Amino acid sequence: MGILLPENFPMESLVNDAEREVVATLVDRLTDGWHIIPDVGIRGAGQEYQMDIVVAHEREGVAVIEVKGHTRATLEQGVWMSDGRPLQPQPLAQASKNAYELRDRLRRAHPSLERLTVDYAVAFPNMNELTGQLPTGSDRAQFLLAGELENPTDAIDRLLGLSWGGNIGSDGFRAIIETICPDASLVFDPEARARLARIRLESICANHVQALETLDANRRVMVTGGAGSGKTRLTLAWARRAAQRGERVLLTCYNDPLAAFVWDRYGTDDLVTIDSYFTAAFGLEGMPPLEQPDDADADWWSVTAVGHLAEHWDEVTERFDTIIVDEAQDFDPAWIDQLQRLLDPDGPMRMFMVADQAQTIYSRGFTTPRADDGWVRCQLVSNCRNTHQIATILHRHLDGAPPPVGGPEALGVRWIEANDVDAAAAAVGDEHDRILDDDDRTPDRLLVATVKRSVRDHLRDQFGFAAYDDADPMDVVCETVQRMKGLEFDHVILVITNDDVADALLYIGVSRAISGLSVIAPEAVAQRLGLAEGS
Repeated sequence: MGILLPENFPMESLVNDAEREVVATLVDRLTDGWHIIPDVGIRGAGQEYQMDIVVAHEREGVAVIEVKGHTRATLEQGVWMSDGRPLQPQPLAQASKNAYELRDRLRRAHPSLERLTVDYAVAFPNMNELTGQLPTGSDRAQFLLAGELENPTDAIDRLLGLSWGGNIGSDGFRAIIETICPDASLVFDPEARARLARIRLESICANHVQALETLDANRRVMVTGGAGSGKTRLTLAWARRAAQRGERVLLTCYNDPLAAFVWDRYGTDDLVTIDSYFTAAFGLEGMPPLEQPDDADADWWSVTAVGHLAEHWDEVTERFDTIIVDEAQDFDPAWIDQLQRLLDPDGPMRMFMVADQAQTIYSRGFTTPRADDGWVRCQLVSNCRNTHQIATILHRHLDGAPPPVGGPEALGVRWIEANDVDAAAAAVGDEHDRILDDDDRTPDRLLVATVKRSVRDHLRDQFGFAAYDDADPMDVVCETVQRMKGLEFDHVILVITNDDVADALLYIGVSRAISGLSVIAPEAVAQRLGLAEGS
């Protein structure tokens, strides 16, 4: 949500219904880096200048928006007409005049603002179509109709793109707010903003997921969704609802860290078993034990362990009423078949799965089950984990889910070029110090993520970073993105040393970050993420 200034602004003081509608829409649908200031008046040389709305953003710029409530205004040879008469004053000319006066006033407010530009637009909230020839020198982006106001973030991005005003900076932005709205107070606290972003995104996610919880009235449900769309939250809700019905529940996933996170979120319940697939399978009643060697590698798990489970699965006596699979794209179809055989034929026999095919990194042959085979299919469509700029990277460059309208903004997205392990390690050290010391963030909310184990081990040795399983609240975790799949941290330092990293690994790595992202990588990777200049 955008920030209304002053916070206690009396909306009823706006005599125009259209102005109230536009202000409310901007507050509700812009991200929280935007400040919306209604009814701004300044005195110029012998004249009063009255602006309907000023919007300002520290990194994006400033714009004046004049609001017109007409339902049937038309353009005739570049002149706005209503009921056959020219509008007085002409809307864009009025906005232009006010914007230039505000620009001149703000340029005098602080040395960093001496080249500030102030863009301007006219909002017609009651009109859906613009017909006729635009006034000379104007651009379609300067007219915000009802359609543009449905997603004002993109509309205002296009408006400010006309001048490329750029980053104002914290000192200049503070001077702007103090000039326009002297009673407002701006306090920048990165830790508090990260906490508020988590709370806001949790609330948005809960609202999105709630509607799908009642799909558990069906026996087979398959829900797909991009990273951060609320899949794990949905599995937790299904588990709780099943336990409340007195059903025996198995909630499983592939990754041990994700299983531990889900167990922490759910808590202890005699009816609910939460574990990673192999841990759950070897712990089933009737499954003979198998000694795991200390040096068990991927081959041991994929051949010896899998073979043991397949050989002895029919000896298992434990049964469940509801089985829920998180990150189902990590599973071999044979494992899913084994799980289904654990359903008690005398119970409701519910099987629920959630998956994201874009996070397929194990290629075990999973395919999304078809509705023709008796599965109820549904999709989670919004990214409710990542703040706006991070979710936008995922959406535009890696085919992730779009951010929700009005979601919170990222505290920062940075790219630092590094083409080998030593350069990457130096950059990691600088970013670590900046995030923890300058931004005063807590170590347990920071993840250093790599795509190679060798780079992970190098960084652990150099900086004393911890493995996820061994970390305490004062440790910074350093893991591969593969192991952190399904988890989230306030800030992620993503370290990549090779140009040809797979899109799936980029997607997983970027999507672990809630409110801050630092990408340390070669320029080719930054180009793919839209972070390098000109990309």
